[in-house]
Amino acid sequence: MSTAGPLTAHRPERVAVVIPAKNEAERIEATIESARRITGVDLVVVVDDGSTDATSAVAMGADALVVRHKTNRGKAAAMATGAQMVAIREDAERADGGASFSEELHAEPRSPGHTGPLPVIDAAETVPRALLFLDADMGGSAEAAQPLVDAVLDEGVDMAIALLPPQEGAAGMGIVVRTARRGIHRATGWEPNQPLSGTRCITRETWEACLPLASGWGVETSLTIDALSSGFWVKEIPAELHHRATGKDLRGQLHRAAQLRDVVRALARKRHLAPDLEEDGQAESPEDPEPLEVAPLPPLPSAPTDHDEEKTWTVVPEPATESERAEHAEARRLTLADLPVTGEFSDDETRALGDVDAAELDALLRDLPVDGDFAPDDVVYLAETDLETLATRLRGAPVEGRFTPEHAVIIASHLEVGEPTIPESLPTPLSPDEYTSLVVHAAVDAENL
Repeated sequence: MSTAGPLTAHRPERVAVVIPAKNEAERIEATIESARRITGVDLVVVVDDGSTDATSAVAMGADALVVRHKTNRGKAAAMATGAQMVAIREDAERADGGASFSEELHAEPRSPGHTGPLPVIDAAETVPRALLFLDADMGGSAEAAQPLVDAVLDEGVDMAIALLPPQEGAAGMGIVVRTARRGIHRATGWEPNQPLSGTRCITRETWEACLPLASGWGVETSLTIDALSSGFWVKEIPAELHHRATGKDLRGQLHRAAQLRDVVRALARKRHLAPDLEEDGQAESPEDPEPLEVAPLPPLPSAPTDHDEEKTWTVVPEPATESERAEHAEARRLTLADLPVTGEFSDDETRALGDVDAAELDALLRDLPVDGDFAPDDVVYLAETDLETLATRLRGAPVEGRFTPEHAVIIASHLEVGEPTIPESLPTPLSPDEYTSLVVHAAVDAENL
């Protein structure tokens, strides 16, 4: 779990379930009925996100509060609409004197000049409901989200994230999960097990601190980063939830490509939040270390010019004495810092780079048609990649505009797959997002995950 954040003075006592749904007429009723069996739930909101089937009608028949988008606006928009509907319902309840207001119970004795019964609202009722986001296809397993609710209502957790068991028939794509996990860790220092888990129970205070949401399938990544960056307690909790798994057919590939696109966008939006981290994930000490006097470096050898020969790194002899080794290590760290990176290399990352020729690596990285700097751990990965081939691939791509560092790393991880096939229905030039998604499609087809 993440580091505990500040707890609010008053915990919510009730929970509103929000279910974004598109074309889920077959499962939505069972999901609603199961969600109602969760202790603490007293309101279920279904957001029909542009369905073309009877999702809205079935949900209304199951006595849920239903709101419908005329066209599909994506998961993040559906979540935002659901939370807004909960707030509207709570405003109406407060205007009526509270959800449990009863004139017989709360009426004050009549006296001259008195206008009649006045509502007496319990302070606990003014605390907004927590929000529990559930997938529409969970069916009868939805009530297994109870541990998330208990964590928020009773333990003081601000955002409880479901850790789902392996899903039958799932053919997941590790690159999306790894991209989200590494991005969250880079931005916050916390590494989740299931960064894309959308089943979450969130206090309203935490929810409002995370607005505006990232678009589409990047919403979970954005929520986690924003909640942690605002000091809230985020915890992953095992829950025996089950939903329809994404397969490896064309529909599944398109879904995962859209996930990757949105996760990359969400991470790009949050890059300014990245802390300087030590290898144990904790923030660096605010005290600056004593400056070191570093001996001047010998001239760096020139990079090889024959691109037909296999690329090799120039090895610098290891200094003999301990003092020389210390000076050499510090000098290398300063040299590596000249690379196009955000932040500094940790000791582990510096050791992982070994004795690569920093000047050659710098030239190869800057030769890539990429806008922006790389994360230090991405540079470590790219140092073991054929960067000349990557540059050729990126320049030859039918793309308008330059790639982001995240795009380049994703494409580098699948260089052996070859050029992706561009569907005839997709006009060129492509955007960098579109081309990267096609690379991911090709990797899925080749099982290069």
